[in-house]
Amino acid sequence: MLEAPDLRGDEIVLRPWKLDDLDELVSALQDPEIPRWTRIPEPYTGTDGRAFLERSAQSWIDGNAAGFAILDPSGKQLLGSIGVVFHEQSAASVGYWVARDARGRGIATRALRLVAGWALQSLGVERLELVTDPDNTSSQRVAEKAGFQREGLLRRYLEIKGMRRDCVMFSLLRSDLSAQELPTSSQPLS
Repeated sequence: MLEAPDLRGDEIVLRPWKLDDLDELVSALQDPEIPRWTRIPEPYTGTDGRAFLERSAQSWIDGNAAGFAILDPSGKQLLGSIGVVFHEQSAASVGYWVARDARGRGIATRALRLVAGWALQSLGVERLELVTDPDNTSSQRVAEKAGFQREGLLRRYLEIKGMRRDCVMFSLLRSDLSAQELPTSSQPLS
């Protein structure tokens, strides 16, 4: 079982998903830009959301993934999602999306720095990987601002919506981190 912390950073809080998040989750995922770049189904239904939240909770118990809701500092407004999937040999992958109203404010970069610091420092992950669509320049900028290094193009790497797609691979190693990128606290929300 993986300990499920709340991670607090500059203007955001990351906490494990809860079933109470269902309505906000489904509402945020009606934005066509999110499924455009991800494996998230379109349209996204309440059934999809409930299944995701149940899988997320089970993944924490199984210790194979850690899914976080990205929230405003009060912990009340959903800004997005970020998750880490753990692989063998101290490697993991990370993925994220940001709600339409929260874009352009550095939310994804701050969340990525927080979760990367937690995974690489607290959990002993050595290598954190992130892939983006070659045309998703916004996500590539987030990765670079968070300190990830571009490694190259992976041809026909992922199947998304029934099509094999190229991806750009980024990585962050534990040795790449600086102290300023670490989570500032891991206390429960009040």
